[in-house]
Amino acid sequence: MTTRIAAVLVLAALAAPSTAVAGPRVTITFRSGDRIRGELLDFGGVGFTIRVGNNEQRIPPGDVAVIDLTNGGVTAAEAAKIRDGRAFVVLHGGDTFYGSLYDIGGTDPLQIIFRTPYGDRTVTSSQVARIYFARWIGMPTVEASGGTTQEGSVDQGGGVVVPGNVCWTATTYTVRRGQHVAFDARGEIRLSSDPNDVAGVGGSKIGRMLSNAPLPNVLAGALIGRVGYSRPFGIGDQQQGLQMPADGVLFLGINDADCHDNAGQFRVRITPM
Repeated sequence: MTTRIAAVLVLAALAAPSTAVAGPRVTITFRSGDRIRGELLDFGGVGFTIRVGNNEQRIPPGDVAVIDLTNGGVTAAEAAKIRDGRAFVVLHGGDTFYGSLYDIGGTDPLQIIFRTPYGDRTVTSSQVARIYFARWIGMPTVEASGGTTQEGSVDQGGGVVVPGNVCWTATTYTVRRGQHVAFDARGEIRLSSDPNDVAGVGGSKIGRMLSNAPLPNVLAGALIGRVGYSRPFGIGDQQQGLQMPADGVLFLGINDADCHDNAGQFRVRITPM
């Protein structure tokens, strides 16, 4: 009888559904600028282990630029602190430190161990906002002029959202010199506190110009572009393909000298040709 009960218990244990180990939800940004979202499970010799849906994936550590454990997104100020070969850790509340990632273990919250100049430091995944490892294509940067460049989000229709209060927005598109790219843009931006001082993608609706704008001969507030840090070019409301002047990341911008007081946004569908 005892043997029969034991066998029944073993069979029941084998038949019972197993509970998958859970990890915190993270967004991983690759050096290429691509992203993946899933559950972070582990870090070891094979790299990061992440579960996307019902599938586990292994990601080489050298491919990863950022692990974001929040929905807040990265900022230009944080990205400016990236140092090659050193992890830059941002905790909830704003505290930061540098180190090298040594191990990740446990379940949610994970125990994350960093090697720092002052000894090992262990934090939990619930304490960490973001971990930066390397630079990536389309990352937000601080302009030398003091303005900001941010990475463009994508709306539900697949277009890039270009906020009016940021002078340059990095897209996820890398273009080639001589390649033609078409733009289909919509939206409106208010350029000052004056409710009549607004611009569509073609520029100021009252015909205002700005001598210190990136393109002084183009209407203020118009949609403009640039590739990397090459000279800007006008886009406006035309939809014919434009020839790209250089190789690099495509940026979309607002033809304005000071964007921080603007409001509104453009939505731009980009079609490489």
